[in-house]
Amino acid sequence: MKLRKIITVDLSLLSRTEELTCPKDGVGLFYVLKAMLLAVLIASVVYIVFFNLDVYSLIQSIKSYVIECVEDVASRPTWQKFLLFAPALLFDTVRYYLSNTIIFGIELLKKIMPKLKKETKSDGKFVSVILPAYNEGPRIRKTLDSVLSSDYNNFEVIVVDDCSTDTTAAVCRDYANKGLIKYFRKDTRGGKPCALNYGFQFAKGEILLHFDAEIVIYKNTIRELLKPFKNSRVGAVSGNLKVHNDKKSLATRLQAAEYGTCISTQRRWLSITNMLQIASGAFSAFRREVLEASRGTDPETGEDLDISIKTKKLGYHIVFAPKALAMTNVPEHFKDLFKQRVRWDRCYMRINLRKHGNLIDPRKFQLGDSIAVVSDFIFNILLLLVFPLYIAWIAYYVPGLFWFIIVVTYLFYTVMNVWQFVIVAVLSDRPFRDAVFVLYAPVYFLYSLYLRTARIVAYICELTRWDLFNDGYFPRKIWDSIPKY
Repeated sequence: MKLRKIITVDLSLLSRTEELTCPKDGVGLFYVLKAMLLAVLIASVVYIVFFNLDVYSLIQSIKSYVIECVEDVASRPTWQKFLLFAPALLFDTVRYYLSNTIIFGIELLKKIMPKLKKETKSDGKFVSVILPAYNEGPRIRKTLDSVLSSDYNNFEVIVVDDCSTDTTAAVCRDYANKGLIKYFRKDTRGGKPCALNYGFQFAKGEILLHFDAEIVIYKNTIRELLKPFKNSRVGAVSGNLKVHNDKKSLATRLQAAEYGTCISTQRRWLSITNMLQIASGAFSAFRREVLEASRGTDPETGEDLDISIKTKKLGYHIVFAPKALAMTNVPEHFKDLFKQRVRWDRCYMRINLRKHGNLIDPRKFQLGDSIAVVSDFIFNILLLLVFPLYIAWIAYYVPGLFWFIIVVTYLFYTVMNVWQFVIVAVLSDRPFRDAVFVLYAPVYFLYSLYLRTARIVAYICELTRWDLFNDGYFPRKIWDSIPKY
């Protein structure tokens, strides 16, 4: 039985993804690159004029230095060559560049090979969409309109207002009075996990969809999210998130590129190798029996990671649905991004290593899960902590090669990032828009260092129980009541 009325909403933007753009305000990447180039040119002219620099001699000196460094590296044993460039070879080459290239080949084969049978649209399982909302008044209307305009009809929408102080209540009551959604308002704020559990009490669906109250989905998104559940071993499905406000600032542009590589592309690899450990909290689906067996979501700062690992422990797979698309907004300023990533990375150490550390035992859990935990530990912690030591080591052991190694490593990352962004564009539903990511390659390496700095801070905070940042994700009383593992 339908629990919503048929409404007519003009969401043509959702059927034409190239039009889903934001106002061209804020700091653009082109302006930043132009400013950087102009600054370099001015500095060069000033240096040449005031210090009477011989440009030809400078070029010759650089050329001689490069030749000398190349000869020095070439004369060293293989193991020393490996150590000199270890971060470039270990950090991202194995984890991202190689796996994304494999996925690129697989996806190209899928496009070349004809489909064996044509898919037919049908409304099968009854679905409950749960939207926890806190002060989402300016954004939740677009979210509700996009959900209600889905081409899948057999679902209900439940909005749980976590004691908002803005116009969220007024907007949601308007939809509820028309019979389009079920609206519940909590008396006290408890955070997103509590709101999800509250909505779960009233949900009747076989599949539960957890959506953030500020995402915008496409017409076929719900249908695509449900397809993997045809496999009875699938317990959760993660959707494909893209950045909506990518034109707002340099920070949002770089995050859009990151989402393209780490979510849209990398999660395809993790899914087919059964190493995907998380169904995104902003946009995911779960079997009802999974949430019942897990007793809902725990009050965690990373509730999505926690419930995902519980899903794996129940013996289910988590898969990625690349065609289930949604647009989300990301932090527009680097300061806010830093706080967000500190919270996310604290969750990794807290949940993966402390709360669910026994997932590493292949005798009790799936081999892919154990491999994923070990690889995450190596790449997210071990190599991250080794990196500062590596910098100190080359500065002390081979000071003459220091700048040569730094520049070569930077150029290597830049070239590989160009290749990554080409892959993202080719596999994207909006290839021309995402092709712009290639221009971000020169600064993306610096962006990745910024995120690694946030990760180091997060690990220090978690190890020392130091609450350096509280970004408002939880009320203070809930934050203080979270168990210390």
